[in-house]
Parts: sequence; structure tokens; C-alpha cells
Amino acid sequence: MSCVFCGSSPVTKEHVFPQWLNRYLPPGRQQTEQARYGAGAYEVTRESLGLDFTVKKVCAPCNNGWMSKLEASSKEVLEPLIIRQDLDLISLQQQRQIALWATKTAMMADQVQQEPLLPSHQLRRMRTHRAIPGGTRVWLGSCPERNPIVTSHTVRIDLTGVSAPDTPQPVGFFCPMKIGHLCIYVYFPAVDVVIQHAREFHLSVARIWPRRSSDLPFPPPVQPRNGEAFEAMADALRESLYLYTPEQAAKHGIKES
Repeated sequence: MSCVFCGSSPVTKEHVFPQWLNRYLPPGRQQTEQARYGAGAYEVTRESLGLDFTVKKVCAPCNNGWMSKLEASSKEVLEPLIIRQDLDLISLQQQRQIALWATKTAMMADQVQQEPLLPSHQLRRMRTHRAIPGGTRVWLGSCPERNPIVTSHTVRIDLTGVSAPDTPQPVGFFCPMKIGHLCIYVYFPAVDVVIQHAREFHLSVARIWPRRSSDLPFPPPVQPRNGEAFEAMADALRESLYLYTPEQAAKHGIKES
């Protein structure tokens, strides 16, 4: 097996969630839940020391090189949001850094699946250009309950109703993550669309990618009360998304949420 980012071998184990998050865990062994959806689906609960959710598809130079640097450069902006430190505005530069980190983490979560969905050329451009794949959406939210420190799942999405009925349906994925108080929602539709979410989410999530035109007030006024409510809200957000072709959006004057 070769590295999904550069094609080199051999590959080593890479943590889906960075080890620096372990500082926020209580001491001792943790209950770790892992879930995979689609073909080869499973759901297991086991004990672990720290966040040891790994995938063996990345080479050591990538793991210890650009990926390690990305974690180091993202930590400063992520930590205040994870521990709910006062932060009235998130700058455009910080938004881009969060979106980049969230996309890389979602890429690793995608690699855990039986059949990863992101094409190899987009993984390679993440390594060479730190390029977020075209079409990727990233939204931010917050949760007043800190625990569980990390919860996440990845869902395959079939984009019915976007293409013509007689053409193959494009496929993408949705990866919501709650990391301490911070909630992140990564959506990759794998096709050029304009996306709107239901009005009920206008006060609970804010898009940071594609790039906004201004700093982001944070946290949002409406928040899921705990981890369980976060998971329910993430599923409701995914199901509420309205997808339009660029032609449909232009014809009806529809703009991105």
C-alpha cells in the first residue's frame, strides 16, 4: 500500500484526530466509540488510552512533515474554540486555517471507510498546495457541553436530484465533528452545486468555507445542548440541505447560505 497523499511507501499509522487533543482528556482509560458507515459498517466501544483512532495509509514523511506542520499552525486558533475561551470574532485568516484543518481531518476520516470517496488528485493537492477540494463546504458551531471531548462520524451521500435522471448520481460525504465545545461540519458534494440550509440552522451554524467576506462573530446564538443533541442536529442539517445546479441558482436568483 502506498501513501494516499504522495504515493510513497511504506505507510505508517496516522491518527485521525491529533494527539495534542489528549491534553483535554481526563486521566486514565477512556471509553472510545468508533463507527463506520456503508459497506463493512461496524460500531464498537472499547477502552483506550488517549485518542488512538488511526488509519494506516500515510507515509512517515507526510505524517511527520506537512501534516505535523498543519497541526502546529492550526492549534493556536482551534484551542480557544475547543475550551470555549472568549473569542468574539474569528478573522478571515483564522477561518481559512480552521477550514483547512477540518478538511484534512475529514480526509483522514474518509480513509477509514471501506471505499474512500475523495479522489487521489485532491489528496495530493492538499499535500502540495494545501488546497481545499473544490465544492467543499465547512460550517462552524458551538456546544455548551465540553464532553465527550471528540465525537465524529462520516456519512456517504448520494446526490439525487442534482443530475439528470438518466445520468449516474454523484457521491460525496458528510463529516460532522464535535471537539470539546467546537462543532465543525464538513460537506463534500463532489459536484458543482449551490447549497442552502433550512432557516432553522441560520442561527446555529456559520459557513467559513467557501471563503466569507468578513470576520465571523462567535459563538452562534443557538447551540445543541450536549453531544447527543449535536449528533441529532448534524443529521438534521445534512437532511435539510437544498442543492441546486449553478444554472438553477442563476435562473431563480438563489445564493449560497
